[in-house]
Amino acid sequence: MNFLTNKDKVGSCFILLFSLVYLTAIFEIPVNQSLSYDVVNARTLPFCLALLAIVVSAVTLFSSASDSEEETLLQAVEGFQWRPCLLLVGAMFVYAMLFDYLGFLLATSVFLYSGFYILKETRQLFSITVAVGVALFMWLVLTQVFGIYLDSGELYRLIVRS
Repeated sequence: MNFLTNKDKVGSCFILLFSLVYLTAIFEIPVNQSLSYDVVNARTLPFCLALLAIVVSAVTLFSSASDSEEETLLQAVEGFQWRPCLLLVGAMFVYAMLFDYLGFLLATSVFLYSGFYILKETRQLFSITVAVGVALFMWLVLTQVFGIYLDSGELYRLIVRS
């Protein structure tokens, strides 16, 4: 069995690599000095998730394959619809770029609606309602329940100032 043609091994390698990069990025999360000796801080959950992903991907990577008739990587990706996948990745990139300008509510609503459009949802009113509803619900939970500040965006400040 060739390592690079086994879809499970290649997937495990990608997850392991991503988790290791994620683990190194965790140490850039600022921790309040007065809370730095607490058991739970801003780094705790990301650190646990990274360790869990590393362990699971390592176990999957080094475990022996159970089927003798394994599906190769080329067989696994044959027939995939790559265009919607790449468009969604592009939409995520645009969302990240527009976040500071549009703010959380508007940028998230536009991103979710564009996701519905890319996935060919034909009920436009449903798509708009769900996109705005989910964005509002997330905003309410994050700001009112957890007390997290979410930027309103340059567009909002420009409109309010004038």
